[in-house]
Amino acid sequence: MAYQGIGTGITPNDNNGDSLLIGAVKVNSNFQEIYNALGDAGTIDLNTGKVSEGVNLYYTNERAQDAVGSAINSGIQTGISVTYDDTNDKIDFSTYNITTTSTSKTLTNLEYCTVTVDGLTITLPSSPSVGDKVMIGIGGDYTNTTISRNGSNIMGIEEDMVIDSGYVTLSLIYINSTLGWRIS
Repeated sequence: MAYQGIGTGITPNDNNGDSLLIGAVKVNSNFQEIYNALGDAGTIDLNTGKVSEGVNLYYTNERAQDAVGSAINSGIQTGISVTYDDTNDKIDFSTYNITTTSTSKTLTNLEYCTVTVDGLTITLPSSPSVGDKVMIGIGGDYTNTTISRNGSNIMGIEEDMVIDSGYVTLSLIYINSTLGWRIS
């Protein structure tokens, strides 16, 4: 059944709207449809198991938490990272040590390094732990910055990575010894 609106007429008491009886029937029909959709025709079941994710503004906890983390992350200042920790069901705010370099260097966990010249090699931390994070910003129109994997995979591949676009920022998180560093 589709929603049934009550005809109200144009002006008060113009006899163009629905009668009280017809209006009440429409109200009851609309409520009955809600009860049928969310309950057992007599009781509304507040358990969201009968509601489809993404419909009627209902979202799973996971999707809502990801959206909140993303919204926070899009408005943060440089040097702060916001991630959602699925395992512990929490939002994690990490503060980075901010550095700038015009020479090749090795990063440490929670370092945000801005590269200021072309042709540098930025080396990822050695012996990383699961959850370690780094950020690399390319602070100009530089198209040849190498990210050295330092023995760990990058995106599951045993290769260094070249950033060939200027004015970009990469955030990497260490997942495990198989996947290594993942762009996040």
